[in-house]
Amino acid sequence: MNRHQLSALVLVVAVLFAGCSGIGGSDTTTTETTSTSTSPAQTTTATTSTTGTTTTTTTTTTETTETTTGTTTTQSWSPPKAPNTPIDVKREPGRIKSVTFTNKVEAKSGNGYSDFDVEVVANTSMSGVDPEPLVDGDPYFLVRINGERVARAGVRFQHDEGTHQIEIDKAALRQFNSGTLNVEVLLLDKDKQTDDMYGKWTGTIQHGSK
Repeated sequence: MNRHQLSALVLVVAVLFAGCSGIGGSDTTTTETTSTSTSPAQTTTATTSTTGTTTTTTTTTTETTETTTGTTTTQSWSPPKAPNTPIDVKREPGRIKSVTFTNKVEAKSGNGYSDFDVEVVANTSMSGVDPEPLVDGDPYFLVRINGERVARAGVRFQHDEGTHQIEIDKAALRQFNSGTLNVEVLLLDKDKQTDDMYGKWTGTIQHGSK
């Protein structure tokens, strides 16, 4: 083979080699990654995003209001103890000197009094009055209104004449309607079997229940 033929052969081989390289394509791989960021909405709900999963946590706050109701307790009233009966009447003139209505509260209606007390001036001395020799009596006052017992008061000191304040409970007066009340004040001596009455006063007062 001469020089010209060898050159032509080399040229043909080079062209063929170049064609094969173009047909095979490139061995380089390009990877495109797209990152997307999502911002949670501005709400009062807490949002947590974890790899494509969204967890929403809602916290509810309940406000509890404690209400305290005031209760007013009214003490009940009951009539005072009754005398030991039958009462032995031993009335003596001048035992009860006078009775005055005190601490009077005018009724809202302007008709009489809704509240009042009693002041008694009396001789409460009861030396040696009981059957046993040299035994003094145990005096006390009993107040009745329209025949109902409303107050009872023991005598702390016995003397020929003294002033005694007897309180009438407001609740005791609520049982009566407006009008004239008949009031009795009794001076009694407490005994084991039957009580003795030494004095009695009666009077009236205008009562207003409203």
